[in-house]
Amino acid sequence: MQKYICSIKLFWIFLITIFLAGCGTLTYTITEPEPSGFRYAKKNNFPVTMYIIDKRTGNEAVFLRGKLGVGSSMSDISNRLKLENMEDPVGYLAARLEKEFALRGIAVRCIAGQRKGNGLSLYVNRYQIISYRTTGFSPWEACHVFDGTLIAGVKKVKLKAYIYNGKAPVWSMNEIMEPCFNIPVAILIKDIASKINRAHFQHKASDQQVEKLARELNAELVKNDHSPFWKVLELGYTNNVKAIAPLKKYSKKGDEFFSSCCLSAIGIIGQKGQLEFLKGRFKAGSYNDRYMSVKAIGDLETKEGLQYIKRIKKTEAYKNEGGLKSVVDLYAR
Repeated sequence: MQKYICSIKLFWIFLITIFLAGCGTLTYTITEPEPSGFRYAKKNNFPVTMYIIDKRTGNEAVFLRGKLGVGSSMSDISNRLKLENMEDPVGYLAARLEKEFALRGIAVRCIAGQRKGNGLSLYVNRYQIISYRTTGFSPWEACHVFDGTLIAGVKKVKLKAYIYNGKAPVWSMNEIMEPCFNIPVAILIKDIASKINRAHFQHKASDQQVEKLARELNAELVKNDHSPFWKVLELGYTNNVKAIAPLKKYSKKGDEFFSSCCLSAIGIIGQKGQLEFLKGRFKAGSYNDRYMSVKAIGDLETKEGLQYIKRIKKTEAYKNEGGLKSVVDLYAR
């Protein structure tokens, strides 16, 4: 009997320890983004300066926000979560965008600041990481959100980007660092760079490069147990509509994060005729797939797509799922 009581006590101590593990201060250092493995067919030989201007205000100026605990409201959680090398998020974004453009063969000098200079400008209206966690037993959910305006002369283009992922830590809160912070931070930067390219530089990878990426992806899917999500994302970064067919095929394979990256990549390319396919994936999918389907629908920038997203805002799922609410609010505002 005594052994039984001791076992029960140890069990509850174990559960409480896990619960409290989600309640302390979490401090992480974001690793350098995974380098892109392709270059656009045409290089930009004339360096361009792009000014990254911080226009965030109010709650959207708070980089780290969260809803942690049952019934808690959305608040600043920077006292419980710290990303040591992202204390200046817009400066971090500018430096990594410059590196990403260089990897793709586009010479862009990115200067972060408050004032506009002559040339290309990116106004950052919102750049946030929103975290959700109900209890110490729940997944840590991370929504990385960007809303900006690209200005080149008299031309203005709205740029939005979103990535969602979650992880239920088992032994340590360090388990959330890669899936909830390192990987999404890198993906969001690459997404923004791709949309700036599509809107302004208009470079694309050749058909041969797309075919090569697809072959490499096929080979990795055959020989590896893990899903090569970076490769499907690169298909989206190519800015080549030839990548749509393999992306639609791959979106029905692999794990949930892999398939959701396929859906996101379809949106990045922005071919208008994909709305019905994405609506179907939203209806059939679960968490990641549904949220990234909405993101891709928003990226298509069609009137019908926007109306569809606004209808989602009236559903119970919108009220109950933080990941869905975050992406719907971003694209339907």
